[in-house]
Amino acid sequence: MSISDFALPRLTELWSLRDDTHVDFDSGPRGSVLLDTRWGELRIPEPGEELREALRRMLIGPVSLRNVLPDFPDIGVPADDTPLSAGTAALLHALSRLQHVVVRMLAVGPAPLLSVVPLSEHARFAPRPLPEGRPCRLSRFAVLRHAEDGLRMESPLSHHRVELLRPEATLLLSRLGSTRGTPWQADAVPALSAAVTDAALSYLAATGMVLLAEPPEAPRSPDLPPLFSEDHDPALLPWSADDLLVHSRSRLGRHDGDFGAAYSHADRVPPEPVVKPPVNEVNIPLFRPDLDELQNTDPPFTAALESDRPLPRCGSGELTARQIGSLLYRAARVRSLHSPDRHVPQGYLHSDRPYPSIGDTYALELYLLAGEHTWPAPGAYHYNPLTHCLEKVDAAPEALAELSANARTAANLPGPPPLLLTITARFSRSSYKFSGVAYTSILKDVGALQQTLSLVATTLGLGSCALAVGDADAAVRAFGLDWRTESSVGDFLIGPPATAETGPARDVMVIGSLPRVGGVAKAATGVDRHSAPGGRNR
Repeated sequence: MSISDFALPRLTELWSLRDDTHVDFDSGPRGSVLLDTRWGELRIPEPGEELREALRRMLIGPVSLRNVLPDFPDIGVPADDTPLSAGTAALLHALSRLQHVVVRMLAVGPAPLLSVVPLSEHARFAPRPLPEGRPCRLSRFAVLRHAEDGLRMESPLSHHRVELLRPEATLLLSRLGSTRGTPWQADAVPALSAAVTDAALSYLAATGMVLLAEPPEAPRSPDLPPLFSEDHDPALLPWSADDLLVHSRSRLGRHDGDFGAAYSHADRVPPEPVVKPPVNEVNIPLFRPDLDELQNTDPPFTAALESDRPLPRCGSGELTARQIGSLLYRAARVRSLHSPDRHVPQGYLHSDRPYPSIGDTYALELYLLAGEHTWPAPGAYHYNPLTHCLEKVDAAPEALAELSANARTAANLPGPPPLLLTITARFSRSSYKFSGVAYTSILKDVGALQQTLSLVATTLGLGSCALAVGDADAAVRAFGLDWRTESSVGDFLIGPPATAETGPARDVMVIGSLPRVGGVAKAATGVDRHSAPGGRNR
């Protein structure tokens, strides 16, 4: 050891328990220990004195377990041939059973560098030294975001999150961004010593945030990029990083955030009204159908469900006030308003409507873009579901033309769509109530509304089509919205019934270049209407 080594800050591994873990110690030398964790209670019947002492210290905050046992390993998992005392071996074994509530931290001197926090009861963390010369890189699913005490790195593939507590840790990540990977060198990050860099990389690799290149089965040309598992894993190839993150965060199991009807913002913002305030003082009353009469005249449910629902052709007829009024009344009106139970913050009313909504939030709004042959006149309108009327939207003609052109292209129509329904969401209506599932519950509501519109349109003899693509910015410009508070989340076309002369319009495409199979590009609607005999889906 040289004199300069004494000047280097010491690398230390610190241990603590998750903040939401509580420990009850029974009295007596053989008393049990009860851990109350996020995932339930865990009782240790006869803990050793070393484990008791370690848990007492870990409750206070990050501590070095060398203060409990002098031969406790410095960093990570000791090698198999490392001699350990019986007490240290027993403590390591006990802590391995508690990995899902143990936070591990690397510190350089007194300053913490990064920590690894378990997010599920299945979290397992065993950092080991990385093989020398093996290229490594960040996972394409790793996401870096702001956190209260620094930066936070997460991945939907990991049962941990990494808290980056010093700028040097972020500098380390910046060297791992190459898709080809980085053959690691000890002096790659001048601000960190080789020992610190190696330990930090072993931490990141153990969480899955950093990948090691697979060892080649045969000699490879140095011009060829190294192979990383996630780049050829058939289970991961179809996923984008965004989609997989949204999926993992909208279900339980891989995160520890607030979840469900938590009303996390109740003390910060007022509740969003159950119905959007009128956008225009002048409104156009809509036709109201007689529901009692419809009980006797509507086609059977199975007939509506199994109908072909042809896409609308432009110019084959007019959409009347009766048809539009009936469609909106039967699919989207407010049937009643009511106050939820006493656990809901005051002012957050619920409503009952024909289509289901997760948690009765009903965050969706309907805007109509009427074409040349559609009542009441070409232009943009907002549907008020409480008063069952249309409110004229003063929009720039060029913005409406852009929205119409996008829908026309998406549905492969020969002319402007007869009636485009743009579904928007008032996001705070959902996020005020839900944590973790606010946005995905909106998307589920969109599907429920689109299905209801489709069935009602079928009973009215109208053509309909849910579009899989839409331009949220075009909708914002067309309807004068602030996309941060209300933005489009779905689009739906309505048209007059197909006639023998026009026939149903079946070819569907999306904006951009897509391969067409049998005259149909499936990506636009997700449905190949030629997939069954007679052009019907079974």
